[in-house]
Amino acid sequence: MNIFSTISRYVSILLLSVLLTACSGSVTAPLTSPLTSQNLERIHEDMSPSQVKAILGEPQEATSAPIPIVGGTVTTYHYRNDAGSTITIVFKNGLMKQKDGSFNNK
Repeated sequence: MNIFSTISRYVSILLLSVLLTACSGSVTAPLTSPLTSQNLERIHEDMSPSQVKAILGEPQEATSAPIPIVGGTVTTYHYRNDAGSTITIVFKNGLMKQKDGSFNNK
């Protein structure tokens, strides 16, 4: 192998490394919170938990309890973000029945 071929190979590797490093900064765009009034409006009665999660993501807290006398289960999802926005979603027997949100526009 001659010296020109060796230098050419190292320069190619160096350029490729620089390009990959430069591109990596633009790949990670800042994430926006899914806790918006627009997303809350997309949530409608009788949606399933998986449909809600597709819009809002995983809740920070989820609680379930039996419904007395009538039977079934009530499950409440609590969402919150660092900006102070909160969303509460209530499911009865696996279907969305109540929603509430408070949004801090910082």
